[in-house]
Amino acid sequence: MSVVQQPLLKIEGLRKKYHQREVLKGIDLNLFPDETIIIMGPSGCGKSTLIRCINRLTEPDAGRIFFDGEEITRLPAPQLAAVRRKIGFVFQQFNLIRRLNVLENVIFALRLAGDPAEVAEEKGLAALTRVGLRARALNYPEELSGGEQQRVGIARALVLEPRLMLWDEPTAALDPILVGEVLEIMEDLVKRKDTAMLVVTHEVGFAYRAADRILLMDEGEIVEEGTPETILTTPRSKVGEKYKKLLKT
Repeated sequence: MSVVQQPLLKIEGLRKKYHQREVLKGIDLNLFPDETIIIMGPSGCGKSTLIRCINRLTEPDAGRIFFDGEEITRLPAPQLAAVRRKIGFVFQQFNLIRRLNVLENVIFALRLAGDPAEVAEEKGLAALTRVGLRARALNYPEELSGGEQQRVGIARALVLEPRLMLWDEPTAALDPILVGEVLEIMEDLVKRKDTAMLVVTHEVGFAYRAADRILLMDEGEIVEEGTPETILTTPRSKVGEKYKKLLKT
């Protein structure tokens, strides 16, 4: 008898409204262990709001979110903090602490949680090695390029050894020349299958190469989902048709 795999992340009926505008209109989503899902859609369609609701950086108005079988939607702060340690988050705008060096930025959450300095530093250097920045451990953010700063942000998420990685348009703030170095790191992580990944991005080529599934959003709803080959070659939605044209250019 085959064992039915349970989702690592389960979202049911997620809704969010800003003033009179409903930006999430009852989103349902399952993400399985080691799976990579990429969310795409026009600006303002609710992608970033969705991903920020998952670890409650943004509080949803309605719906339920389960992580590893535990409902996190109503967890009080201490229990929510424990769950967040299992979920890495990579932001658009790096969000590095300017007064801390690279290694200190990477291990900040570990030290805050009480990890001994030597243990945290060892983990931090290992994470920096994975993103090719071990030699920059003692530099400060202003001494790094935008691509390097985003790679520090990735190391900061990886150091927690998360079961789930959330990416909110990680290349959006980068010069086009620097985008490639970040996508290369991301593709390597996808190949390793160390963690499930939910990625919001406009990088069509990356989505085609890396995704197990692509979800297309428009006006607060998921309008299409499927494999990259299906979504980007024979789409059924207007949004999908636009991305298909981008893939050809």
